[in-house]
Amino acid sequence: MKKNIKRRDFLNGAAIAIAAGSTLPARSLFASDAVEQLSPTPSSNGWGKERYPPTRTGIRGSHDGSFEVAHDLAWRGKKPAQYSELDEDYDLIIVGGGISGLAAAYLYQQQAGADKKILILDNHDDFGGHAKRNEFQLGDRTLLGPGGSFNLEHYSFSDTAARVISELGIDLDKLGDARDPDFLLAQLNSPQGYFLNEEHYGQNKIIQGHWPSALEGDEDSIGLIKELGLPSEQHQRLLDLISGEKDLLDDLSLLETKDYIAATSYEDFLTQKAGLSLDTVRTFESFNKIFMGLGIESVSVETAFMLGYPGANSVGYTGKLLNKLMDSLVDNISFPVFPDGNASVARLLVHKLIPAVSLNTSGMSSNAMESIVTDRFDYSQLDRSDAPVRIRLNSTAVNVKNIDDGVEVSYVQNGKPYKVWAGHSILACYNGLIPHLCPELPESQKESLKYGVKVPLVMTSVLIRNGAPVYASGPVQYQCPGSYFSVVTKAPPVSLGDYRDDSRDDNPLVLVMLHAPAPRNSGQQNARDLYRLGRHKLYTTTFETYEKQVKDQLTAMFGANGFDAEQDIEAITVNRWSHGYSYEYNSLFDPEWEEGQAPHELGRAAIGRISIANSDSEAQAYLHSAIDAAARAVNEIIG
Repeated sequence: MKKNIKRRDFLNGAAIAIAAGSTLPARSLFASDAVEQLSPTPSSNGWGKERYPPTRTGIRGSHDGSFEVAHDLAWRGKKPAQYSELDEDYDLIIVGGGISGLAAAYLYQQQAGADKKILILDNHDDFGGHAKRNEFQLGDRTLLGPGGSFNLEHYSFSDTAARVISELGIDLDKLGDARDPDFLLAQLNSPQGYFLNEEHYGQNKIIQGHWPSALEGDEDSIGLIKELGLPSEQHQRLLDLISGEKDLLDDLSLLETKDYIAATSYEDFLTQKAGLSLDTVRTFESFNKIFMGLGIESVSVETAFMLGYPGANSVGYTGKLLNKLMDSLVDNISFPVFPDGNASVARLLVHKLIPAVSLNTSGMSSNAMESIVTDRFDYSQLDRSDAPVRIRLNSTAVNVKNIDDGVEVSYVQNGKPYKVWAGHSILACYNGLIPHLCPELPESQKESLKYGVKVPLVMTSVLIRNGAPVYASGPVQYQCPGSYFSVVTKAPPVSLGDYRDDSRDDNPLVLVMLHAPAPRNSGQQNARDLYRLGRHKLYTTTFETYEKQVKDQLTAMFGANGFDAEQDIEAITVNRWSHGYSYEYNSLFDPEWEEGQAPHELGRAAIGRISIANSDSEAQAYLHSAIDAAARAVNEIIG
């Protein structure tokens, strides 16, 4: 068994706690194609009529203009033959303006000196990587949603990650208290609804209740299972599975049981051991899809148990211990979250690097964590020639190579090729692109860098003018088995500083709708194959298709309450992450490597003056992993 398979997002802390407390090891995001809202016009700064990236709607994430140059390089080996040589020299050039790249700049400044010149190149029209912000303006209201990276898994913070978060002015306790305590994507054991659609379940139906307790067999909640409307025989089999009526692995020893739940798919366990039909088992893969990007035929029994799905009571002592530990943890494990997800962390880092970007200078100096949420950034300040740190957007690196006394970096910005120089470079971009950026890398290292395939994901923010028809069905957080969007929930209900969450009753509301495009496993594919297929599907799906899926699903869910998609939807932002979560090893498909020999460890080796920092290099899709990778890369440079 692997020692370090991590759970997605907020369950990471639970996995570590379980590992520490038991013998069971942890395993653990095209309208035209960017419809834009005008930013409100600050009368004194002269940039009010500019397009403001956080307010752009349509397809975001991997938006048009952000990937074409990289695809030409990776797929066709095409890059410019000549470059304009800029009269710019830097101490450090960072490729990638996500959390890793921004954190690397911050840590490098700390260790090398605030006067050091740093250039950050990013292929998107906004900084933050997956930590993007969806901002909507409706009348005099500003509403926020996350465009990608979501929670702060503070239970797993290294000393470095904790220090950086603290230095940014983030008070984790205060941030946690600012959130609705029952928010689904930050509190595991929260009330939620199941939406069963007509296509798979015969009618559109919402079942509200405390589903985590029901799936654990709690006597007060178990009645929810009957409302699923399963055939009587399937209903009884599911009840038996939940209650642990029989040890379904009684022919296996404790060690064999542990090996079985790591090496067997959850679907095979449910069908072969529990006797459930495929129609029944579909009910238990909504969370699996958004956290792992895969159906339950492609993840282990162990992973499914840690997502809260039923069966742990029916695999003997190992499962009962796991269930008991999970039950004791879920009430105490919750995660702080900003109303725009980790975009606020990225914005705090940018403010540290380029203070002039903030329009609320006094607020940022007195209470950064609260002020950052409502602060407007002046993007014209990001790339000033007189600033020690510059962030150059819409700029895709195509070549990074060591030269005698430094590093030469070539990139394409808005169709024009340029070349710059620096003493060092940190590649804080997708691992899979690095072999194409750095032809000088050893072939074995290139293969290691290519091994992991990022998890594709769609995180869609939908602005609803009037939330009343949505709230009429109960708490707005749903698992949606069999639907296009596997999870539908309100945006993080956080009131912080001047930003107030008043998305209740008939007030406007931002919904977050999550879709994993990887197809069902044919039985011949591994996780990486499925992610590649899902990625292709994302690139070939139009905004009109996403829009139709949004409207159809919300109508099915809330139409009976008077919801009218044409009238009630104000805006849709589709955050398309074709290269989303970092690849985390899957016990069904990946071997167990000796320490130091896993692909992510071999792939991240520095070469000359070029270092690598990204969450891929940690094989963990977490903000703190990105910061830890940045610290490692900076230490390689500084010594």
